[in-house]
Amino acid sequence: MRVGKVKLNSRVVLAPMVGVNCAAFRLLCKEYGAGLVSTPMLVVNQVVNCPEKTMKRVCFLQEEKPISAQLAGSDPLLVAEATRIIDSFADIININLGCPDKNILSLKAGAYLLKHPERIKKVISPVTSNTNKPVTVKIRIGWDEKSINTLRIVKVLEDLGVSAVIIHARTAEQGYAGRAKWDEIRRAKQKTSMLICGNGDVFTPADAKKMIEETGCDFVMIGRGAIGNPFIFEQTNTLLRTGKAPPHPSDKDRKECFMRFLKYYEEYECTPSFAQLRQHAVWFTKKMRGAKRLRQRLIRARCVKEIIELYNNVL
Repeated sequence: MRVGKVKLNSRVVLAPMVGVNCAAFRLLCKEYGAGLVSTPMLVVNQVVNCPEKTMKRVCFLQEEKPISAQLAGSDPLLVAEATRIIDSFADIININLGCPDKNILSLKAGAYLLKHPERIKKVISPVTSNTNKPVTVKIRIGWDEKSINTLRIVKVLEDLGVSAVIIHARTAEQGYAGRAKWDEIRRAKQKTSMLICGNGDVFTPADAKKMIEETGCDFVMIGRGAIGNPFIFEQTNTLLRTGKAPPHPSDKDRKECFMRFLKYYEEYECTPSFAQLRQHAVWFTKKMRGAKRLRQRLIRARCVKEIIELYNNVL
């Protein structure tokens, strides 16, 4: 599958997640079969005002390509300049029109624009006119239940020449509560020739397969289901390819995966943070035997050596 000229080796991709998508985690997801990885959301004001600091924090790696960089903003001049800055680093540029965070809304960006579709062109056009890379957009299905406007937003984006739309099938007001309305993804796919990526409530390989079958979406984006669980990409690829349920990772597999993450974090991270590393250590305990007790001890860890010792005691 291709997004523009960018080839994806899998129909399963990693969602942009603030506080999660450090370089080590992105690389790990890539190695486990993610067809595309993404930076965390980057606010255009920060990209423009502190470009060197931002690029250092993101820490783009050649080994993780292809990578999508997600931008959020509303000022056309800042969006254009941020696009030019990020262009040489990213293979795909993604624009966030779905974030419900109050800080993003205060910038009249993210999900704010779902309430004002007439302003979307002023955000997307500065991107498409300043890059030859594919431009994608991540949206939600509307601001709230009374203003679901998925099809209208998708039509606006199609007219603007966007390569693909990622639909998180919840309203902005929902946050992550309730069930994602996958039917909105299906309706959008039926009405457009653009690539459609489904997102929302994909926590297992079976969920991804079911989303593709029920909506006809071209590919699936996994967010929370991948946190501490990069195995989900390999498992989903296996299920889609063979139709057979893949085996669950053992505790040994999970331990070895975290140790690989730790190696990458120490090797590649340009702005390392022990708090971030420890948080990932906690997330990687997902579904391990004695996970609750291990998490409690990891939270109290004060150095990398302690974390390693705790993991070594697992087996």
